[in-house]
Amino acid sequence: MTAFALLKALHISFALLSVCGFTLRGYWALRDNPLRRHKAARVLPHIVDTALLATALAMLWIWRLSPLELPWVMAKIVALLLYIALGMVALRFASTGRTRALAYGGALCVAAYIISVALSHSVWGPFSSLVRLTG
Repeated sequence: MTAFALLKALHISFALLSVCGFTLRGYWALRDNPLRRHKAARVLPHIVDTALLATALAMLWIWRLSPLELPWVMAKIVALLLYIALGMVALRFASTGRTRALAYGGALCVAAYIISVALSHSVWGPFSSLVRLTG
């Protein structure tokens, strides 16, 4: 297995852990479950997300590319910022259950977009095959 293949496998694993962890913590937030305040629920996401970022940067380093050179990577970065903002609203700042639920749903939709961009290597994400048919 090459270094790049190992990094990609780790990156995918960390992405899965990150989204699953957010999904669980969001569910706990919607239910006001005290487990969301447990130390592990507050610390582990930072460890997983740091590893996710480190593997992404290492893959870019192996490619000898800047994220600005690949439109689909740039799209993932912009979407990641939106995902983080919505996640913060859902898990910390929402003052009503409705706002929390909308931010949580929005963050999960953005996560799905990020995954689709990663799989398609297209900024169009889930619509990339449609764009190819019409363009």
